[in-house]
Amino acid sequence: MRDPPKLSFEETERRALLLKEWSRYKYAQHQTEMDTIKEALEAQTQALDELKLESEELYKAAVSPDTDIFPFQHEGPSYTPPITNYEAPEGKYNDITRVYT
Repeated sequence: MRDPPKLSFEETERRALLLKEWSRYKYAQHQTEMDTIKEALEAQTQALDELKLESEELYKAAVSPDTDIFPFQHEGPSYTPPITNYEAPEGKYNDITRVYT
């Protein structure tokens, strides 16, 4: 494996500033996405409130989960009882507990 190249002070500074600029950009992008999601959720809540005032039946239909959207099939036991008298192995570990006397 080859050694990493020696960087000049100017190159190190340039890379550090570039990393900081990238971090600021990604933070601003994240904030924009979070604001968009927040606005969408507020609009959804407002629309559901208006729908509830208009028709309770339609509101209940709108907030009920749609089980056909993500089909789920499951085979086998949903619960497996523990094996009786099973002793789990301790495994290998190094005891690094400090002893203060």
